[in-house]
Amino acid sequence: MIGHRHIFTGASTPPPSGTAVLRRLFGALALMTIALACSMAAPAPAAAQSEQSIVMLVNDDPISAYDIEQRTRFLAITSQQQPNAELKKKAEDMLIEERLQIQQGKELKVFPDEADVNKVVSNMASKNKLTADGLAAALGKAGINIKTLKDRIRAQLVWQDVIVQKFRHTVNVGESDIDEALSQADTGSVAQNTNLALLKIRFSARGDAAIARQLAQADTLRTRFRTCERTEALVKDFPGASMQTINQTRATNVPQPARTMLMHADVNTMIAPTISSGSVDVYVLCGKESTSDVPLERDTAKRELMTKEMKVSAEKLLRDLKNDAYIERR
Repeated sequence: MIGHRHIFTGASTPPPSGTAVLRRLFGALALMTIALACSMAAPAPAAAQSEQSIVMLVNDDPISAYDIEQRTRFLAITSQQQPNAELKKKAEDMLIEERLQIQQGKELKVFPDEADVNKVVSNMASKNKLTADGLAAALGKAGINIKTLKDRIRAQLVWQDVIVQKFRHTVNVGESDIDEALSQADTGSVAQNTNLALLKIRFSARGDAAIARQLAQADTLRTRFRTCERTEALVKDFPGASMQTINQTRATNVPQPARTMLMHADVNTMIAPTISSGSVDVYVLCGKESTSDVPLERDTAKRELMTKEMKVSAEKLLRDLKNDAYIERR
């Protein structure tokens, strides 16, 4: 089985734990408490007969009435609902997807590691102040076999490794993607740790007509802009324009929306003009420097973007598998 630690190969900090990755990629498995289990306590179903009652085939892989009934009970507990037709349909769909996930794992020679399955169960139990046996007993009181939970975990662990094996070399997150994610995420912590070297060109403008004229001037300036070094000479061609050199300032000192545009921009770029009180302002980004705190934030942003890309790829693969699958309901 491919190690879960390698899902973010090349990251400068350790990737999330296997359970954390599962939670973010495919949804957390809800945790149960003894009180909840006891509140839904019911006699264990007569499994012997229903286990033999095959009601569905997924590429010749059987799903029994017992499987569906068990998963429906499990979903009822985790969603704090009573078993109903909607939950049963959801249970059927979930079981179909898990059969396809396990089958895809077999094709790629990815098999479940029971030690990993038991570790996830133990972690879930400990968060509820239980042992693994105690969690099994609590589920049993609600008529749920611990195998139902383990089957769910087993499929998700295999699927995680399938996605890593199929897409780890195709998911690509560039530096510009990270810059955009960070600037969209906030203009607080990231901007506070980013210093900018700027040129600020101001066109005085009072009244709507003057603003319109100066916006047109600013746009013309942008079309003629080439480099930071040549900006001062360029500004002299525009009467009424003045230039201020800002050697170093925190990004948070720049008003919005210019701040966000500068956080997006590459060095040696003139951003779009912005309107302030009595003027039209244009900034030129001549330098950008991050403090030591930012690499960690960039790495976190990169991993989150990779997670999203992996999730999109995983959802598409699962749709394709379902479309191609032979599913027979009996």
